[in-house]
Amino acid sequence: MGLGVGAADFVATDMVDGNCETNNDTCSLMKTLLRLACSTVFTAAAMSAQPNVIVIVADDIGYGDVGFHDVVADSVVTPHLDRLAESGAVFEEAYAASPICSNSRLSLVTGRYAQRWGAYYYGDGGLPSDEHTIAEMMKEAGYRTMKVGKTHLNGGPKEDPMKHGFDHYLGFTHHSWDFQLISQKDVDAYERKQPGSIAKAKMIGIGPLTRDHGKKESFENTTTTEVFGRESVNFIATESEKPFYLQLEFNAVHTPLYRLPKHLAAKHGVPERPFDRDAEVWEYPLWDPIAEPDYRKWYSDTCHLVKTDPYGRKIYLAHLELMDEMIGEIMDAVKAKGVAENTIIIFTSDNGGSDQSYANNRNINAFKYCLMDGGIKVPFVVSWPGRIEAGRRVDALVTHRDLYPSLSKVTGIAPKKPLDGENLGPLLSGEVDQLDADEMIFWDSGREQNWVARKGDWKLVFRAESKTYQAYELGEDGLVMDELREVPIPSGLQLYNVGEDPGETMDMAERYPERVAMMKAGYQAWRAEMSDRIRGKDQK
Repeated sequence: MGLGVGAADFVATDMVDGNCETNNDTCSLMKTLLRLACSTVFTAAAMSAQPNVIVIVADDIGYGDVGFHDVVADSVVTPHLDRLAESGAVFEEAYAASPICSNSRLSLVTGRYAQRWGAYYYGDGGLPSDEHTIAEMMKEAGYRTMKVGKTHLNGGPKEDPMKHGFDHYLGFTHHSWDFQLISQKDVDAYERKQPGSIAKAKMIGIGPLTRDHGKKESFENTTTTEVFGRESVNFIATESEKPFYLQLEFNAVHTPLYRLPKHLAAKHGVPERPFDRDAEVWEYPLWDPIAEPDYRKWYSDTCHLVKTDPYGRKIYLAHLELMDEMIGEIMDAVKAKGVAENTIIIFTSDNGGSDQSYANNRNINAFKYCLMDGGIKVPFVVSWPGRIEAGRRVDALVTHRDLYPSLSKVTGIAPKKPLDGENLGPLLSGEVDQLDADEMIFWDSGREQNWVARKGDWKLVFRAESKTYQAYELGEDGLVMDELREVPIPSGLQLYNVGEDPGETMDMAERYPERVAMMKAGYQAWRAEMSDRIRGKDQK
């Protein structure tokens, strides 16, 4: 939740010892600290030992693709995620900070609007040298820390996980990576077929993963999902007197979803599509730089629904199943170590589900890239056995920015900058039903192309240009049909009551012009506080 407009002035001035200006960082910091003092769930002083913390982020998962939601897509099986949800609280109105992964992750790790330093869309903002992350806070609090999986923060001087608070790291710094081609031998095979082909393959990473300070590590006969899951289990099992902080960011279920390991292909009835490094031709949907010299065409065909894959949804569900299995192993490792009741586990996704990866958002509108709810509404679970009531359902509006202040309360480490998120503790303890219900929060994809103001159930949307998404449909056999369904998104100002109309089908802008004007003015005031766009590569 934000401190920029509306409820930024919620705390009475006498509580902060005098009058404050809206843009005064010192005042905002004092307000943040006061809010952090309100919860009984996340209170470091009340605990005999600091809890371990695990943050798990899925990639592009559909809102209907987890079994613990009330509305679940057909054939979705996530027993371990369901077990996690049953052990804690499910936030039913949780939102990412952006409809794309990089900017969403920037806000998640800092607790702030990434627009404050010019990060609006792909390539923007990066992680500046003067921004502070959750990992840095946890390290200051005495935790041992590790980052596993995907890091995509648009560059910036602190993008490298070893520069923003982690003791150890295994993963990749890119928006996408091949799930199975994670060996130097795969790189060598491409270079043998056509020298320079790996340099062409810029959209999907191929080859070894990176450990700690740039060491390359190859893996054979496995997937990134399994590597990341088992690396996490090993980190949890490490003996230490320190509590641990694990930030695990899977690249499942992001594209490229064009093949499966042999055992999963057989289980789900999908052609195996093996990658034989020495084969004369790599059949589509594998990329062969001789058969298809235009890499961008191949990428569009396989990852942007230019060519539908009849098995696309099945492959997606199999990768989802594998990620769920790894999450189960992580939960079992925590239990085996005897620290389940002193470990907070948080699960979410970076943004809404992507039609291009065959995700299913069920009854909410549109997909990733778009600020309709299908692009930004996400699963969000917080589990802490013995502290958080099991099976709790919370319908308060929350965002990823709320994670930092919540963990700040756990550690007792005050934020170094004013936060735009709020402590979730009062919601989890049942002390309150909403976090500042009168406050407005915002999304902005830059250049005034697509922005949103949200207050309670009311959502004001602006698009400069209309857009039509193409969505897959399944036949009776469960295979993706050749014909795509169109999902039109109109231009202009639109007003929705998402509490009554979660599918955003009834534009009420003409009916409530005063509400439109008020929310638009709120957005304009917020936008005036934000920075202009800056490319991540230019960030200081």
